[in-house]
Amino acid sequence: MTTRSRILCMSLMVFVICYSALMKAQSADREQNLFACENHWNSCDRSVLTEMDKKEIAAARHKQNISDCESASTSCDRSKLGVSELAEVNVAAHRNLVSNCWNGIGSCDYSKLTTSEAADVAIAENERNISDCWNGWTPCNLSTLSASELAAVTVAKHRRNVSECWDGWATCDRSQLSAAELSEVKVADHQRNYLACVSDYLACDPTLLTAAEAGEINGDMHRTSR
Repeated sequence: MTTRSRILCMSLMVFVICYSALMKAQSADREQNLFACENHWNSCDRSVLTEMDKKEIAAARHKQNISDCESASTSCDRSKLGVSELAEVNVAAHRNLVSNCWNGIGSCDYSKLTTSEAADVAIAENERNISDCWNGWTPCNLSTLSASELAAVTVAKHRRNVSECWDGWATCDRSQLSAAELSEVKVADHQRNYLACVSDYLACDPTLLTAAEAGEINGDMHRTSR
């Protein structure tokens, strides 16, 4: 291959590479502009849109409007829906309403529920309230619990308090513990303090150690420092 041929080939390769890069850049710019136009962004440049682009944007916006109507969004424009689309949207919107009422999302509009749906939602609300009370969460409403439910919640609250005392939490209420529970908690307190002293943590209180424990820990520290 002559020098001129090599130069020609190199020039052709550079042109192909540059042209390919230019096409990719233009394609990326087009996609970004389409996305901006579909989402009503100020960066949208409608002057460079083709008829195909405009149709694609219109279809995307229509699809988004259907989604907005299904979720009862304020941006929903029902006037742009066809008869069949409106029927489907009403079904989806009602299904979402029932689901939100079931899960306690937002404020439930009971007036839009059927009798059976309202009954099911009431059961779900009661079960959710029982769960809140069981876990000691703020939404708990004790006044709506039955006698048996209240008794079960009281047992759960006591067990939770015992566990918190065992773990040394500040929320522990020792006045609610029985003599046996208080004795077991004191053992856990002592063990926790001993481990803190062994590990040389700030939480350690040496005055609470037995003479044997203090001697053991001091002996270990002395051997370690040698």
